[in-house]
Amino acid sequence: MRKSIAFILLFSVLAGIIMVPIGSSQPVSIISRPLVLGNVSVLNSGKIQYDPTYYSFEAYQIHPPNVTPVVVRIANNAVFNNSGLTPYIVHVNIPKGNYSMLILNVSINESNGAQYDRPVYIFANDVPIFWGSTQEFLNSTAETDLTMFENLLSGNVTFQLVLENFYDAKIGITGIYKMNVTLYLYPGTPPKGLPNYFIPLFLNKYNYSYVILNPLNDYISQNLTIPHGTYRMTLLLYEEGGGLDEFWYANEPATREIQVFYDNKLVGIVNPYQTIYTGGIDLFWWKPLTSINTLSFHSPYIIDLTPLLAMSSPNNIIAVTVTNLETALQLTGSAAYDWDIAGVLMLWVNGSNPLISAKLLTAYSKFMDSSPIFNPGLVGEYYQEGGSYILNYSAVLQFKNGFEYCDVVQEGRFYAYQTFNQLYEKAYLGENFMEYAIEKGSLYNSTLYYNVYYPISMQFSVFASPISNPHVVPYNLSYAQNGTLNLGLYYYYTNIFDNQNLTIKTTENVTTVGGFSGIIEVINRYGGAVLVSIISNNALTTKSLVNYILLNGAGYKEIFSAQGLQNSTTNFIGYYVYQKIQFIPINNSDPPNVDGMFLVKPIHFLRIIV
Repeated sequence: MRKSIAFILLFSVLAGIIMVPIGSSQPVSIISRPLVLGNVSVLNSGKIQYDPTYYSFEAYQIHPPNVTPVVVRIANNAVFNNSGLTPYIVHVNIPKGNYSMLILNVSINESNGAQYDRPVYIFANDVPIFWGSTQEFLNSTAETDLTMFENLLSGNVTFQLVLENFYDAKIGITGIYKMNVTLYLYPGTPPKGLPNYFIPLFLNKYNYSYVILNPLNDYISQNLTIPHGTYRMTLLLYEEGGGLDEFWYANEPATREIQVFYDNKLVGIVNPYQTIYTGGIDLFWWKPLTSINTLSFHSPYIIDLTPLLAMSSPNNIIAVTVTNLETALQLTGSAAYDWDIAGVLMLWVNGSNPLISAKLLTAYSKFMDSSPIFNPGLVGEYYQEGGSYILNYSAVLQFKNGFEYCDVVQEGRFYAYQTFNQLYEKAYLGENFMEYAIEKGSLYNSTLYYNVYYPISMQFSVFASPISNPHVVPYNLSYAQNGTLNLGLYYYYTNIFDNQNLTIKTTENVTTVGGFSGIIEVINRYGGAVLVSIISNNALTTKSLVNYILLNGAGYKEIFSAQGLQNSTTNFIGYYVYQKIQFIPINNSDPPNVDGMFLVKPIHFLRIIV
């Protein structure tokens, strides 16, 4: 028996789960669930035997302009050992100039022993600009487009690098991470319509934007002072589930929506993406090929809040909450359903042209959720839940010199269903949503449009049998897991500002199949465990991406495909069966046809005058 081959942190246990519809008078039924591994890590084993140099990387890659960039080194081998949320602080002077694109590269190396996947956040002057995670061993690289933050990333900037690593030598978790961060500035004409004022939201004790919500604290608010002369306002939120909600789409309830309130009005909904980190569910699925939005989140969703400038006061309040956290507590008795939230309010400000009057024309919001519905069946328990929302705000803003009419609609629907028993679970969650925002007037004209679909489906079977007394910690289990997963990202984004049109269309899919078996030793009552032997390991993961990025109809199309394979119980590196990437220039003025993707045509949007 090979001792300490792998280390596993289990976020679920073989205990029964109490499940009953909220508000129901039916007797509580106790259903046993599969023992699903939440976060898994293995000791480093083997060497990279192939190109590229990086073991793991994102399919989504940015093709920069054909000019020599200005290179700004932000961090070189910054070490994260037992760092937690303490930031690694760097003060950098970024050369001022005109840049057509800004790209941030984040490359990370793991060494010195076993380590779990860890979240990675980067902040500039307290504002979140990068949201990602690590590969559990060897190295990885990822990048993000920071052009939207060009007016923030100029002159003296304080960067806060956060890699939430923890060290526990007693159970062999001794790995450290080293991070390299580089900013590339591409000289050229800056895009039109970039924000010039940034308000970080929900600062923590380390003075950067980050808060954890849970069923006992599911609401966070902040007072705002909007600068005089603000003529446009948008919100960008980052989020991820943690603890028992790392895989919320396999929980009951399985739907989560981040609701945004402004002066107690529901003004925005953020649908979280089903990000799966490199130790998630089955760690061998994601070595070497990672899931979507894992190493770097590349499908941001911006909410246009410009109509709410009509409600400006000396102390406006913005707040967020996550739905169904209280319900999860009621169903399971656990409060360990965590959500990490960070955000920034992005403003367009001209201090010499203040707002002198405004009228809110439309203020309508409707959010519906069916609540969890459970029914017994022949093979186990059946669960389903669905909901929808529509929000509409419009206003006329009169400034000292000029006016703007603004109208914003958000619409979405979500649906989840599951079948499960003690040994098997089948789950699906789909989130389909859009936003349409228009602003017209004498100051500027703009259109912001999103149409997005996040589907995930999975099924897996688990066998877990006690070898020793499960009531005495530590104890051993025979464990076997096998399953399949299909995850997609269908993302369409158009941002038009004074006749400059940026269009992004992303179609990305990952499918995986396989499982592993062995003996695990549960080492504490919270579900921590050690995989003391491994008997089998097979995993096949396939990923594809087609991505358009067009500026005024010209740009490129990226085509990516790769397949990763695991088939060894001694070498956990795995390998790429193939990996291909191609960039195709596009020079015509016709963006990709997306008519069939629309949820609702803009002319059909609801209008309610107040």
